[in-house]
Amino acid sequence: MLLTILKNRYLILELSKREFSQRYSGSYGGLAWSFVQPVFLLAVYTLVFSVILKTRWGLSGDTKDFALILFAGLIILNTFSECLSKAPVLITDNPNFVKKIVFPLEILPWVMVITVLLHTMIAIAVWFLGYLILFGTPNPTALFFPVILFSFLPVLLGMGWLLSAIGIIVRDINQLTTLLSHSLLFLTPIFYSIDAAPPLLQKILILNPLTFIVEQFRTVLFFGQMPGLGGLAIYFLFSSLFAWVSLKVFRRLQPSFADRV
Repeated sequence: MLLTILKNRYLILELSKREFSQRYSGSYGGLAWSFVQPVFLLAVYTLVFSVILKTRWGLSGDTKDFALILFAGLIILNTFSECLSKAPVLITDNPNFVKKIVFPLEILPWVMVITVLLHTMIAIAVWFLGYLILFGTPNPTALFFPVILFSFLPVLLGMGWLLSAIGIIVRDINQLTTLLSHSLLFLTPIFYSIDAAPPLLQKILILNPLTFIVEQFRTVLFFGQMPGLGGLAIYFLFSSLFAWVSLKVFRRLQPSFADRV
């Protein structure tokens, strides 16, 4: 997996830059939309949950807490959901690359993930801005957020390799991933704390690969606590194993891509 990105790093970089810039190509706002959208969403969440509904996070939380805690969870969920929606059509949407024998198709998930993470970083910058306005200087533990994202990276890559390979054979998988994406909004502790769920439901929620990352992300960003480095190391180990198996599946099915595009 590492040799793939090292060997093709310049090609991955150029494709990522092109993919990122093309997202808003032709619009009047251009790349400014990548900042405007998360700012607008954070403002809406703050207005609805803090001002109108006066929702609290837990029994002792403040009304201003909820919007930022919610937004932090949504950053992780949106990162995963965007990769989930793009992965099944990653090969079918690039038939010109498939028919070029010398093109390394396995770098396409890298391009997808890097592009998505660029938008994630912008959303995180907006989160910091919101925290600065509402609470002041962010907690020093917020500097650990790259560690959380790094542990999450193999999950995104593995999903890209696995779903892009299966998606070219089973075209219906795109419909299933759309349903899963909507379901994860409620099956992941985004609008609620995992501690607020019944004990049996907590055991089910912890099986969700997003739950641990969302909780750790909030821990370092908002609650000012150190991340669980041991848990993150175990998570990274298993997610890397998943990515490795997914890459093996991708390479196994790759010879049939040209006939199915």
